[in-house]
Amino acid sequence: MGLLDWFKGGSSESKIKKYGKKLRNKDTPVEERESIAHDLAEDGSEEAVLALLGRFEMTYEHSMKDASEKARVTNLVLGLGEDAIKPLEIFLRASNAFSRPLSIYERLTTPEQAQALVLELVEAEFKKSGLKPKKKRDLLVKLADFKGPKVVESALRFVDDFDEGCRASSVEVLIAQQETEEIRETLLKRLSSGEEESSRICFRIAEIAAARSWPLGEHAAAIATKPPMNFAVNGDRLVAG
Repeated sequence: MGLLDWFKGGSSESKIKKYGKKLRNKDTPVEERESIAHDLAEDGSEEAVLALLGRFEMTYEHSMKDASEKARVTNLVLGLGEDAIKPLEIFLRASNAFSRPLSIYERLTTPEQAQALVLELVEAEFKKSGLKPKKKRDLLVKLADFKGPKVVESALRFVDDFDEGCRASSVEVLIAQQETEEIRETLLKRLSSGEEESSRICFRIAEIAAARSWPLGEHAAAIATKPPMNFAVNGDRLVAG
């Protein structure tokens, strides 16, 4: 029996919204939330799956119970198979709670589809105001799992971002890619410009430059003037020590 059978009165959409709200409510008894989650999954409509995914937007104060409940919701969504893909895409574009839903999406789709969606989400965050960078920062962390020219192109735009976390994450994305002259030049330019205030980012770039023996070229003199802590310029290379 699905939602449309056990609700009475009102539109099916309003019923699903009502129970989706209860599913996200910390004051709803755990047993009732679990029952609602199963009924939403059984209904299986796009609206019901979106309501079910809403459970990921609520964090319960009891972390073990919260994780266990979210694991059950994860299994319910996975059990829907391809029917969950479109609702997942809608949810991921709208919600900041994307970690678990994205992992579900990866399991239900191909790596190429997952990469395309992550790139789309990063692009959307790039166009938004920078006043709330958390989702952008977290997406850049995820972007490091993927490789390719489009990933490089996306990450390059955040090396000069105002948010330190976004800059640090974009550096890690670039480090994880197949090395190119553009990547080396971008990171060395950031290190030598004097604009990077984060010692951890400077250290990370220097660490990679030294480990991979990058030629510093025109950046050598500027880096030698103020090298990251525990690094020095030796000729045309950064060295640790």
